[in-house]
Amino acid sequence: MTDLARGQNTPIDDGSLTVAVSGVGQGAIDLMAFQLGSDQRVRSDADFIFFNQPTSPEGAVRLVAADRITVDLRAVPAGIEKLSIAVALDEQVAGSLAHTGNLGVVLEQPTGMRVTARALGLTTERAAVLLEVYRRQGTWKVRNVSAGWDTGLAALVTHHGVDVSDQPAPPPAAAAPPAPAAAHQHTPVHPPVVAAAASAPPAPPHTPPQPPASVSVSPISFENVKVTLSKDSATKTARIDLRKSQGDPNWVLTVGLEWDGRGAHYDPYGRVTRYGTGDLDVYFFCRDEVTNKFVVISGEPRHRGTLDKWPFIHHDGDSKGPGNGNRPAVEQVRVLPTENGDLLVNVYQSVDNGTGAIDAFGRPRVAIRYGRAAPGGLPGDDADEILVYVGNGQDSYWATIAHIDVQDGILTVDGETRYSHPGSEHMPGLDTTGTWVREPQGGPVGRSKKANRGIGLTKYTGRCPTPTGKY
Repeated sequence: MTDLARGQNTPIDDGSLTVAVSGVGQGAIDLMAFQLGSDQRVRSDADFIFFNQPTSPEGAVRLVAADRITVDLRAVPAGIEKLSIAVALDEQVAGSLAHTGNLGVVLEQPTGMRVTARALGLTTERAAVLLEVYRRQGTWKVRNVSAGWDTGLAALVTHHGVDVSDQPAPPPAAAAPPAPAAAHQHTPVHPPVVAAAASAPPAPPHTPPQPPASVSVSPISFENVKVTLSKDSATKTARIDLRKSQGDPNWVLTVGLEWDGRGAHYDPYGRVTRYGTGDLDVYFFCRDEVTNKFVVISGEPRHRGTLDKWPFIHHDGDSKGPGNGNRPAVEQVRVLPTENGDLLVNVYQSVDNGTGAIDAFGRPRVAIRYGRAAPGGLPGDDADEILVYVGNGQDSYWATIAHIDVQDGILTVDGETRYSHPGSEHMPGLDTTGTWVREPQGGPVGRSKKANRGIGLTKYTGRCPTPTGKY
Protein backbone atom coordinates (compact mmCIF):
# COMPACT_ATOMS: atom_id res chain seq x y z
CA MET A 1 0.00 0.00 0.00
CA THR A 2 1.19 3.51 -0.82
CA ASP A 3 0.09 6.44 1.37
CA LEU A 4 0.48 9.79 -0.40
CA ALA A 5 1.12 12.99 1.51
CA ARG A 6 -0.11 16.26 0.04
CA GLY A 7 1.62 16.90 -3.31
CA GLN A 8 3.09 13.41 -3.60
CA ASN A 9 2.48 11.13 -6.58
CA THR A 10 3.02 7.51 -7.53
CA PRO A 11 2.63 5.40 -10.71
CA ILE A 12 -0.37 3.09 -10.98
CA ASP A 13 -1.20 0.15 -13.21
CA ASP A 14 -2.99 0.52 -16.53
CA GLY A 15 -6.52 -0.86 -16.49
CA SER A 16 -9.47 -0.37 -14.18
CA LEU A 17 -9.58 1.27 -10.75
CA THR A 18 -12.01 2.26 -8.05
CA VAL A 19 -11.79 5.51 -6.10
CA ALA A 20 -13.62 5.44 -2.76
CA VAL A 21 -13.93 8.71 -0.84
CA SER A 22 -14.62 8.79 2.89
CA GLY A 23 -16.63 11.61 4.41
CA VAL A 24 -19.15 11.99 1.54
CA GLY A 25 -22.54 10.57 0.67
CA GLN A 26 -24.49 11.92 3.60
CA GLY A 27 -26.27 14.70 1.67
CA ALA A 28 -23.76 17.35 2.69
CA ILE A 29 -20.74 16.72 0.42
CA ASP A 30 -20.89 15.82 -3.29
CA LEU A 31 -18.32 13.71 -5.12
CA MET A 32 -17.52 14.51 -8.75
CA ALA A 33 -14.91 14.07 -11.47
CA PHE A 34 -13.66 16.05 -14.47
CA GLN A 35 -12.04 14.73 -17.65
CA LEU A 36 -9.44 17.31 -18.68
CA GLY A 37 -7.53 17.88 -21.91
CA SER A 38 -4.05 19.32 -22.40
CA ASP A 39 -5.39 22.79 -21.48
CA GLN A 40 -6.49 21.38 -18.08
CA ARG A 41 -10.15 22.04 -18.94
CA VAL A 42 -13.11 19.89 -19.91
CA ARG A 43 -13.79 19.50 -23.65
CA SER A 44 -17.47 20.15 -22.94
CA ASP A 45 -19.84 19.99 -19.99
CA ALA A 46 -20.27 16.27 -20.76
CA ASP A 47 -16.80 15.67 -19.28
CA PHE A 48 -18.15 16.70 -15.87
CA ILE A 49 -19.32 13.59 -13.96
CA PHE A 50 -21.60 14.17 -10.96
CA PHE A 51 -24.81 12.84 -9.38
CA ASN A 52 -27.10 14.13 -12.15
CA GLN A 53 -24.69 13.03 -14.92
CA PRO A 54 -23.01 9.93 -13.50
CA THR A 55 -21.19 8.67 -16.61
CA SER A 56 -18.64 10.23 -18.99
CA PRO A 57 -19.61 10.24 -22.70
CA GLU A 58 -17.56 7.14 -23.57
CA GLY A 59 -18.29 5.36 -20.27
CA ALA A 60 -14.72 5.37 -18.94
CA VAL A 61 -15.59 7.26 -15.74
CA ARG A 62 -18.67 6.37 -13.68
CA LEU A 63 -20.09 7.67 -10.43
CA VAL A 64 -21.44 4.34 -9.15
CA ALA A 65 -22.36 5.51 -5.65
CA ALA A 66 -22.38 8.72 -3.66
CA ASP A 67 -18.88 7.91 -2.38
CA ARG A 68 -17.41 5.88 -5.23
CA ILE A 69 -16.11 6.38 -8.77
CA THR A 70 -14.86 3.70 -11.17
CA VAL A 71 -12.45 4.37 -14.03
CA ASP A 72 -11.36 2.23 -16.98
CA LEU A 73 -8.05 3.86 -17.94
CA ARG A 74 -7.94 1.92 -21.23
CA ALA A 75 -11.22 3.56 -22.29
CA VAL A 76 -10.19 7.14 -21.42
CA PRO A 77 -10.01 9.07 -24.74
CA ALA A 78 -6.54 9.87 -26.06
CA GLY A 79 -7.25 13.61 -25.77
CA ILE A 80 -7.82 13.37 -22.02
CA GLU A 81 -4.63 13.90 -20.00
CA LYS A 82 -6.01 14.14 -16.48
CA LEU A 83 -8.95 13.05 -14.33
CA SER A 84 -9.64 15.40 -11.44
CA ILE A 85 -11.50 13.83 -8.48
CA ALA A 86 -13.17 16.54 -6.39
CA VAL A 87 -15.70 17.21 -3.64
CA ALA A 88 -17.88 20.18 -2.75
CA LEU A 89 -20.08 21.12 0.20
CA ASP A 90 -23.76 21.49 -0.54
CA GLU A 91 -24.61 25.19 -0.87
CA GLN A 92 -26.99 24.99 2.10
CA VAL A 93 -24.36 23.52 4.45
CA ALA A 94 -22.33 25.91 6.57
CA GLY A 95 -18.65 25.58 7.39
CA SER A 96 -15.81 24.13 5.34
CA LEU A 97 -14.41 20.79 4.24
CA ALA A 98 -11.92 20.94 7.10
CA HIS A 99 -14.80 20.31 9.50
CA THR A 100 -15.57 16.88 8.01
CA GLY A 101 -12.63 15.33 9.85
CA ASN A 102 -12.15 12.11 7.87
CA LEU A 103 -12.06 13.25 4.25
CA GLY A 104 -9.75 11.08 2.17
CA VAL A 105 -9.38 8.77 -0.83
CA VAL A 106 -8.60 5.08 -1.30
CA LEU A 107 -7.69 3.98 -4.84
CA GLU A 108 -7.72 0.23 -5.56
CA GLN A 109 -7.00 -1.85 -8.67
CA PRO A 110 -7.60 -5.55 -9.43
CA THR A 111 -3.81 -5.99 -9.69
CA GLY A 112 -3.52 -5.39 -5.94
CA MET A 113 -2.41 -1.76 -6.24
CA ARG A 114 -3.77 0.27 -3.30
CA VAL A 115 -3.13 3.99 -2.80
CA THR A 116 -4.44 6.11 0.05
CA ALA A 117 -4.51 9.91 0.10
CA ARG A 118 -5.85 11.78 3.11
CA ALA A 119 -7.16 15.31 2.57
CA LEU A 120 -4.42 17.34 4.23
CA GLY A 121 -3.99 21.05 4.86
CA LEU A 122 -7.58 22.12 4.12
CA THR A 123 -8.78 25.05 6.22
CA THR A 124 -11.58 27.27 4.85
CA GLU A 125 -12.17 25.53 1.49
CA ARG A 126 -15.74 24.57 0.56
CA ALA A 127 -14.71 22.73 -2.60
CA ALA A 128 -11.46 20.91 -3.31
CA VAL A 129 -9.64 18.59 -5.69
CA LEU A 130 -8.59 15.56 -3.64
CA LEU A 131 -6.85 13.41 -6.25
CA GLU A 132 -5.53 13.69 -9.80
CA VAL A 133 -5.13 10.69 -12.10
CA TYR A 134 -2.92 11.77 -14.98
CA ARG A 135 -0.81 10.56 -17.90
CA ARG A 136 2.92 11.26 -17.87
CA GLN A 137 5.06 9.92 -20.74
CA GLY A 138 2.84 6.90 -21.31
CA THR A 139 2.43 6.07 -17.61
CA TRP A 140 -0.61 6.71 -15.44
CA LYS A 141 0.08 8.36 -12.09
CA VAL A 142 -1.95 9.67 -9.16
CA ARG A 143 -1.28 12.72 -7.00
CA ASN A 144 -2.69 13.82 -3.66
CA VAL A 145 -3.75 17.42 -4.39
CA SER A 146 -5.80 18.47 -1.32
CA ALA A 147 -6.36 22.02 -2.56
CA GLY A 148 -9.47 24.04 -3.31
CA TRP A 149 -11.61 27.15 -3.17
CA ASP A 150 -13.27 29.06 -0.36
CA THR A 151 -16.11 30.07 -2.71
CA GLY A 152 -17.25 26.50 -3.27
CA LEU A 153 -18.78 24.60 -6.18
CA ALA A 154 -19.05 27.47 -8.67
CA ALA A 155 -15.34 28.25 -8.45
CA LEU A 156 -14.41 24.56 -8.67
CA VAL A 157 -16.38 23.83 -11.84
CA THR A 158 -15.47 27.12 -13.52
CA HIS A 159 -11.79 26.43 -12.87
CA HIS A 160 -12.19 23.18 -14.82
CA GLY A 161 -13.97 24.88 -17.73
CA VAL A 162 -17.60 23.97 -16.98
CA ASP A 163 -20.19 26.65 -17.72
CA VAL A 164 -22.06 28.02 -14.71
CA SER A 165 -25.65 29.20 -14.99
CA ASP A 166 -27.52 31.68 -12.85
CA GLN A 167 -30.56 29.39 -13.00
CA PRO A 168 -30.92 25.82 -11.72
CA ALA A 169 -30.59 23.07 -14.28
CA PRO A 170 -33.92 21.72 -15.58
CA PRO A 171 -35.01 18.43 -13.97
CA PRO A 172 -34.56 15.24 -16.04
CA ALA A 173 -37.42 14.21 -18.29
CA ALA A 174 -39.86 11.72 -16.83
CA ALA A 175 -38.59 8.93 -19.10
CA ALA A 176 -35.03 9.32 -17.94
CA PRO A 177 -33.68 6.44 -15.81
CA PRO A 178 -32.87 7.30 -12.21
CA ALA A 179 -29.32 7.96 -11.06
CA PRO A 180 -27.62 5.28 -8.92
CA ALA A 181 -29.61 4.59 -5.76
CA ALA A 182 -26.74 5.48 -3.43
CA ALA A 183 -26.27 8.90 -5.00
CA HIS A 184 -28.42 11.43 -3.20
CA GLN A 185 -30.77 13.51 -5.29
CA HIS A 186 -30.64 17.14 -4.34
CA THR A 187 -30.12 20.16 -6.55
CA PRO A 188 -27.33 22.55 -5.62
CA VAL A 189 -27.94 26.28 -5.73
CA HIS A 190 -26.78 27.56 -9.14
CA PRO A 191 -25.47 24.17 -10.37
CA PRO A 192 -23.48 23.87 -13.60
CA VAL A 193 -25.64 23.44 -16.68
CA VAL A 194 -25.05 19.90 -17.93
CA ALA A 195 -26.98 17.47 -20.08
CA ALA A 196 -29.62 15.25 -18.49
CA ALA A 197 -29.29 11.46 -18.58
CA ALA A 198 -28.48 9.98 -21.99
CA SER A 199 -31.98 8.70 -22.69
CA ALA A 200 -33.65 12.04 -21.95
CA PRO A 201 -34.82 14.17 -24.87
CA PRO A 202 -32.15 16.63 -25.99
CA ALA A 203 -32.45 20.12 -24.59
CA PRO A 204 -33.19 22.90 -27.07
CA PRO A 205 -30.12 24.77 -28.36
CA HIS A 206 -29.01 27.58 -26.09
CA THR A 207 -25.99 29.69 -25.34
CA PRO A 208 -24.94 29.29 -21.71
CA PRO A 209 -24.34 32.60 -19.95
CA GLN A 210 -20.90 33.49 -18.65
CA PRO A 211 -20.02 32.63 -15.03
CA PRO A 212 -21.26 35.14 -12.47
CA ALA A 213 -18.91 38.07 -12.03
CA SER A 214 -18.63 37.32 -8.33
CA VAL A 215 -16.96 33.94 -8.92
CA SER A 216 -13.18 34.07 -8.45
CA VAL A 217 -11.33 31.22 -10.14
CA SER A 218 -8.33 30.16 -8.09
CA PRO A 219 -7.73 33.75 -6.92
CA ILE A 220 -4.16 34.98 -6.62
CA SER A 221 -3.06 35.86 -3.11
CA PHE A 222 -1.15 39.14 -3.01
CA GLU A 223 -0.64 38.91 0.75
CA ASN A 224 2.90 39.65 1.88
CA VAL A 225 4.10 36.47 3.54
CA LYS A 226 6.28 36.69 6.67
CA VAL A 227 6.31 33.29 8.39
CA THR A 228 8.67 31.63 10.86
CA LEU A 229 8.45 27.85 11.38
CA SER A 230 10.08 26.11 14.32
CA LYS A 231 9.66 22.97 16.40
CA ASP A 232 7.06 24.86 18.48
CA SER A 233 4.94 25.99 15.52
CA ALA A 234 1.38 24.64 15.42
CA THR A 235 1.85 23.84 11.73
CA LYS A 236 5.08 22.99 9.93
CA THR A 237 3.94 24.22 6.50
CA ALA A 238 3.79 27.63 4.83
CA ARG A 239 2.98 28.85 1.33
CA ILE A 240 3.80 31.63 -1.12
CA ASP A 241 1.63 32.37 -4.17
CA LEU A 242 4.23 32.74 -6.93
CA ARG A 243 1.58 33.96 -9.38
CA LYS A 244 1.53 37.36 -7.69
CA SER A 245 4.45 38.42 -9.93
CA GLN A 246 2.02 38.17 -12.89
CA GLY A 247 4.88 37.25 -15.21
CA ASP A 248 7.22 40.08 -14.20
CA PRO A 249 10.74 38.70 -14.88
CA ASN A 250 12.22 40.96 -12.19
CA TRP A 251 10.80 38.77 -9.42
CA VAL A 252 13.37 36.47 -7.84
CA LEU A 253 13.08 33.29 -5.75
CA THR A 254 15.99 32.29 -3.50
CA VAL A 255 16.42 29.38 -1.09
CA GLY A 256 19.34 29.26 1.31
CA LEU A 257 20.70 28.23 4.67
CA GLU A 258 21.86 30.89 7.12
CA TRP A 259 23.69 30.29 10.40
CA ASP A 260 25.45 32.45 13.01
CA GLY A 261 28.28 30.06 13.85
CA ARG A 262 29.09 27.66 16.66
CA GLY A 263 29.38 29.63 19.89
CA ALA A 264 27.40 32.68 18.68
CA HIS A 265 26.14 34.98 21.45
CA TYR A 266 22.67 36.57 21.60
CA ASP A 267 21.05 39.32 23.67
CA PRO A 268 17.74 38.80 25.53
CA TYR A 269 15.84 39.80 22.37
CA GLY A 270 17.50 37.14 20.24
CA ARG A 271 19.78 39.55 18.36
CA VAL A 272 23.30 38.35 17.58
CA THR A 273 25.95 40.07 19.67
CA ARG A 274 28.85 37.91 18.48
CA TYR A 275 29.08 35.58 15.53
CA GLY A 276 30.76 32.23 16.06
CA THR A 277 32.86 29.99 13.87
CA GLY A 278 32.37 26.66 12.17
CA ASP A 279 31.08 25.58 8.79
CA LEU A 280 28.04 23.77 7.51
CA ASP A 281 27.69 22.19 4.09
CA VAL A 282 24.38 22.68 2.30
CA TYR A 283 23.14 20.36 -0.44
CA PHE A 284 19.98 20.93 -2.47
CA PHE A 285 18.50 17.57 -3.48
CA CYS A 286 16.26 17.97 -6.54
CA ARG A 287 13.87 15.25 -7.75
CA ASP A 288 12.38 15.23 -11.27
CA GLU A 289 8.91 13.70 -10.98
CA VAL A 290 8.79 13.02 -14.73
CA THR A 291 11.95 10.91 -14.98
CA ASN A 292 12.42 10.14 -11.25
CA LYS A 293 16.05 11.18 -11.59
CA PHE A 294 17.76 13.31 -8.96
CA VAL A 295 20.55 15.85 -9.02
CA VAL A 296 22.32 17.44 -6.04
CA ILE A 297 23.32 21.11 -6.23
CA SER A 298 26.05 22.45 -3.92
CA GLY A 299 28.65 25.19 -3.64
CA GLU A 300 31.37 22.81 -4.81
CA PRO A 301 33.00 23.34 -8.23
CA ARG A 302 31.13 21.68 -11.13
CA HIS A 303 28.08 21.05 -8.96
CA ARG A 304 26.57 24.54 -8.71
CA GLY A 305 23.84 24.01 -11.30
CA THR A 306 22.50 26.47 -13.86
CA LEU A 307 19.31 28.42 -14.53
CA ASP A 308 19.39 27.22 -18.16
CA LYS A 309 18.30 23.60 -17.62
CA TRP A 310 16.52 21.42 -15.07
CA PRO A 311 16.40 21.81 -12.11
CA PHE A 312 16.86 25.52 -13.00
CA ILE A 313 18.87 26.22 -9.85
CA HIS A 314 22.20 28.00 -9.43
CA HIS A 315 24.30 27.94 -6.24
CA ASP A 316 26.09 31.15 -5.30
CA GLY A 317 29.12 29.30 -3.88
CA ASP A 318 30.37 27.63 -0.71
CA SER A 319 30.38 29.66 2.51
CA LYS A 320 33.46 29.16 4.69
CA GLY A 321 31.86 30.40 7.89
CA PRO A 322 30.17 33.46 9.41
CA GLY A 323 31.73 36.64 10.59
CA ASN A 324 32.60 38.49 7.36
CA GLY A 325 31.14 41.95 7.68
CA ASN A 326 29.52 40.91 10.95
CA ARG A 327 26.87 38.89 9.07
CA PRO A 328 25.67 35.30 9.20
CA ALA A 329 27.03 32.65 6.88
CA VAL A 330 24.84 31.99 3.85
CA GLU A 331 24.73 29.23 1.26
CA GLN A 332 22.03 30.04 -1.23
CA VAL A 333 20.56 29.07 -4.57
CA ARG A 334 18.50 31.10 -6.96
CA VAL A 335 15.55 29.10 -8.29
CA LEU A 336 13.35 29.43 -11.36
CA PRO A 337 10.08 27.94 -10.04
CA THR A 338 8.98 24.77 -11.85
CA GLU A 339 6.20 22.29 -11.20
CA ASN A 340 7.88 19.02 -12.12
CA GLY A 341 9.91 18.26 -9.05
CA ASP A 342 10.73 18.59 -5.38
CA LEU A 343 13.58 20.29 -3.53
CA LEU A 344 15.13 19.16 -0.24
CA VAL A 345 17.45 21.43 1.74
CA ASN A 346 19.92 18.98 3.30
CA VAL A 347 22.59 20.11 5.77
CA TYR A 348 25.80 18.24 6.55
CA GLN A 349 26.86 19.35 10.00
CA SER A 350 30.64 19.49 9.54
CA VAL A 351 33.18 20.22 6.84
CA ASP A 352 35.15 17.09 7.60
CA ASN A 353 33.00 14.43 9.24
CA GLY A 354 32.83 15.83 12.74
CA THR A 355 30.09 15.01 15.20
CA GLY A 356 27.59 17.06 17.14
CA ALA A 357 24.12 18.49 16.84
CA ILE A 358 23.42 20.63 13.77
CA ASP A 359 21.49 23.27 15.67
CA ALA A 360 24.61 24.06 17.71
CA PHE A 361 25.77 26.16 14.75
CA GLY A 362 24.12 29.38 15.86
CA ARG A 363 20.43 29.01 14.98
CA PRO A 364 20.70 27.53 11.46
CA ARG A 365 17.60 28.34 9.40
CA VAL A 366 16.41 27.91 5.85
CA ALA A 367 15.33 31.19 4.27
CA ILE A 368 12.94 31.18 1.30
CA ARG A 369 12.45 34.65 -0.19
CA TYR A 370 10.39 35.79 -3.18
CA GLY A 371 10.05 39.34 -4.47
CA ARG A 372 11.20 42.00 -6.88
CA ALA A 373 14.94 42.14 -7.30
CA ALA A 374 16.72 44.86 -5.34
CA PRO A 375 20.12 46.28 -6.32
CA GLY A 376 22.43 43.28 -6.39
CA GLY A 377 19.79 41.04 -7.97
CA LEU A 378 18.32 39.44 -4.84
CA PRO A 379 14.79 39.85 -3.42
CA GLY A 380 14.32 43.19 -1.67
CA ASP A 381 13.37 43.93 1.94
CA ASP A 382 9.64 43.78 1.11
CA ALA A 383 9.91 40.24 -0.30
CA ASP A 384 7.88 37.31 0.94
CA GLU A 385 9.92 35.38 3.50
CA ILE A 386 9.59 31.96 5.11
CA LEU A 387 12.18 31.07 7.77
CA VAL A 388 12.48 27.45 8.88
CA TYR A 389 14.55 26.75 12.00
CA VAL A 390 16.13 23.38 12.84
CA GLY A 391 13.74 21.39 14.98
CA ASN A 392 15.98 19.89 17.68
CA GLY A 393 19.50 18.98 18.70
CA GLN A 394 19.77 15.40 17.49
CA ASP A 395 23.36 14.22 16.99
CA SER A 396 23.32 13.20 13.32
CA TYR A 397 25.48 13.97 10.31
CA TRP A 398 22.52 15.00 8.14
CA ALA A 399 19.38 17.04 8.63
CA THR A 400 16.66 17.84 6.11
CA ILE A 401 15.33 21.23 7.20
CA ALA A 402 12.87 21.95 4.40
CA HIS A 403 10.99 20.13 1.65
CA ILE A 404 9.81 22.55 -1.06
CA ASP A 405 7.33 21.91 -3.88
CA VAL A 406 5.49 24.07 -6.41
CA GLN A 407 2.03 23.17 -7.68
CA ASP A 408 -0.49 25.32 -9.56
CA GLY A 409 1.76 28.32 -8.92
CA ILE A 410 1.80 27.82 -5.13
CA LEU A 411 5.10 27.17 -3.38
CA THR A 412 4.64 24.96 -0.31
CA VAL A 413 7.32 24.51 2.35
CA ASP A 414 7.30 21.53 4.71
CA GLY A 415 9.46 22.73 7.61
CA GLU A 416 9.58 19.62 9.75
CA THR A 417 13.24 18.83 10.51
CA ARG A 418 14.18 15.22 9.77
CA TYR A 419 17.50 13.58 10.67
CA SER A 420 19.58 10.75 9.27
CA HIS A 421 20.46 7.78 11.44
CA PRO A 422 23.12 8.77 14.02
CA GLY A 423 26.54 7.87 12.69
CA SER A 424 25.29 7.33 9.14
CA GLU A 425 26.92 9.15 6.23
CA HIS A 426 24.04 8.37 3.85
CA MET A 427 22.40 11.56 2.62
CA PRO A 428 18.58 11.67 2.93
CA GLY A 429 16.63 11.87 -0.31
CA LEU A 430 13.27 11.27 -1.95
CA ASP A 431 11.78 8.14 -3.48
CA THR A 432 9.76 8.01 -6.69
CA THR A 433 6.61 9.15 -4.85
CA GLY A 434 8.32 12.21 -3.39
CA THR A 435 8.49 10.69 0.09
CA TRP A 436 11.45 11.52 2.34
CA VAL A 437 13.84 8.58 2.74
CA ARG A 438 16.40 8.47 5.56
CA GLU A 439 18.93 6.33 3.64
CA PRO A 440 18.02 5.93 -0.05
CA GLN A 441 19.55 2.77 -1.50
CA GLY A 442 22.28 3.75 -3.94
CA GLY A 443 22.05 7.42 -2.96
CA PRO A 444 24.87 9.87 -2.19
CA VAL A 445 27.11 9.33 0.84
CA GLY A 446 28.96 12.12 2.65
CA ARG A 447 32.75 11.94 2.86
CA SER A 448 35.80 13.96 3.82
CA LYS A 449 36.34 16.96 1.57
CA LYS A 450 39.99 17.15 2.61
CA ALA A 451 40.63 13.66 1.31
CA ASN A 452 38.62 14.12 -1.90
CA ARG A 453 39.74 17.44 -3.40
CA GLY A 454 36.86 19.42 -1.97
CA ILE A 455 34.09 17.11 -3.21
CA GLY A 456 31.89 16.11 -0.28
CA LEU A 457 29.61 13.42 -1.79
CA THR A 458 30.25 10.11 -3.51
CA LYS A 459 27.73 10.97 -6.28
CA TYR A 460 25.57 13.89 -7.36
CA THR A 461 23.13 12.32 -9.81
CA GLY A 462 21.10 9.14 -9.97
CA ARG A 463 17.59 7.73 -9.91
CA CYS A 464 15.25 7.98 -6.97
CA PRO A 465 14.42 4.59 -5.46
CA THR A 466 10.99 2.99 -5.52
CA PRO A 467 9.07 3.01 -2.23
CA THR A 468 10.47 -0.48 -1.53
CA GLY A 469 14.01 0.91 -1.67
CA LYS A 470 14.92 -0.95 -4.87
CA TYR A 471 15.70 0.53 -8.27
